Amino acid sequence: MFLKDYISWIRKGYNLLQLIVSYSVSVILKRPLFPMNPFSVSIEPSNQCNLHCPECPTGNGSLIRPKQMMNWDLYTKIIDELAPNISNLILYFQGEPLLHSKLPEMIRYAHAHKIYTMISTNGQLVTKETAYNLVTSGLNRIIISIDGTTQDVYNQYRKGGNLEKVRDAIILIAHWKKELHTTHPHIEAQFIVMQHNEHQIHDFKKMVNQLGADSARLKTAQIDWPNITHFVPKQTKFARYKQNKQGNWVLKHRLKNRCWRQWSSAVITSNGDVLPCCFDKNGEYVFGNMKQASFREIWHNKKAVTFRNSILHNRKQFEMCRNCTS
Repeated sequence: MFLKDYISWIRKGYNLLQLIVSYSVSVILKRPLFPMNPFSVSIEPSNQCNLHCPECPTGNGSLIRPKQMMNWDLYTKIIDELAPNISNLILYFQGEPLLHSKLPEMIRYAHAHKIYTMISTNGQLVTKETAYNLVTSGLNRIIISIDGTTQDVYNQYRKGGNLEKVRDAIILIAHWKKELHTTHPHIEAQFIVMQHNEHQIHDFKKMVNQLGADSARLKTAQIDWPNITHFVPKQTKFARYKQNKQGNWVLKHRLKNRCWRQWSSAVITSNGDVLPCCFDKNGEYVFGNMKQASFREIWHNKKAVTFRNSILHNRKQFEMCRNCTS
């Protein structure tokens, strides 16, 4: 078994090395060359959610893709095909992953294929049983969004959510880790810094340490341009945006005609569509569907190659790229 595991990680490492070389040469030559399989993939268990966050397409109703859960057979097909090359699996895209009844089984299946797994959740659905199932599934990392240390501040963004349930989610998972003598999953408490909650950053760090989280992360917010003034924090180091000389809001960094994500990672929606990245919320640039073709065929087809070529020459033409920090 040890030899089999060793060979598996050698293959995954070699794939990553090929990706780095392919990307570097493609950027220099301005044309996509031999893109290998990505080393990281996001799979969407569900594109439904139990909250109504105003800057989330699922929460604010702007997600036009049909609401659904990923079929188990489709999921196992995807993992079986990608497992030899991918090292990292994010079981989240749009929606709340814990709404999928088979999420722990999904994690176990990926874990059995030597894939690092992580999920991001609002924590509202974590019961004692759910926490136990997540800890025993082999999950490597769980990101739990807090975004406020008092209910009134928390609810300004996590509309419909209960802060106490989030606190309990961290406590329950930390409890089972201790009870079962395991270091996994790593519990990352996440705080998206916005104008209405930036005054609670210190309290957030103090709170999550007391709850038993392994780390606390401050994250900048992706904001739709019409809502910039309302949400962008006053502390500029926590903002992705700045005002130019004309007073207009723009991204802090200059958008370059390159994108590592187009080589390193992919997104697969709950219905099997393969997308270029996590900024394509509504699936405007679908490369193909896993129900009709293999991932390799889709990842190397004309649509995918043309999209990568466009990124290398004029990335600004894509609206989703104009609000991307990569």
